[in-house]
Amino acid sequence: MAARKKKRKPGKGRNDIQRGPTRDPGPTGNVGCYFLLISMLVIGLVIVLLELFT
Repeated sequence: MAARKKKRKPGKGRNDIQRGPTRDPGPTGNVGCYFLLISMLVIGLVIVLLELFT
């Protein structure tokens, strides 16, 4: 008796990207947000100081 041919699942090709669990960047992913926040605060403070002293 011949063996049954395996049915292929759609979207499971040889060249597909293997999607594993996504990696959590952790606290280092927030460095850009903190940098933007601090730089905006510094720019605002400089503008306020320039307005006060001129």
